Amino acid sequence: MEISAKRLGVTAVINAKEELYGVITDGDLRRMLEKEGSFESLKAKDIMTIGPKTIESDELAVEALDLMRKHDITQLVVTKNLKYMGIIHLHDLIREGLI
Repeated sequence: MEISAKRLGVTAVINAKEELYGVITDGDLRRMLEKEGSFESLKAKDIMTIGPKTIESDELAVEALDLMRKHDITQLVVTKNLKYMGIIHLHDLIREGLI
């Protein structure tokens, strides 16, 4: 539901301290449904990607773009001292005129 609501194709999984634990992408969901057929008994930890690409909140936008290009991805998780802050998407950088 979160993935659809935010229209980013990804949602963060955080722990009680708001630290990033992993992410679930729309691709993770598709692969899980192909494999399992149902997700009713699964937990986030069963399908999430651990150790997603991140960028610290005080980094420059151009650094985010470089990371996205380097890893051929369209979004990065933004953190501050390991705490989840949000998601930056390639579309955000385009909208700001970086590309």
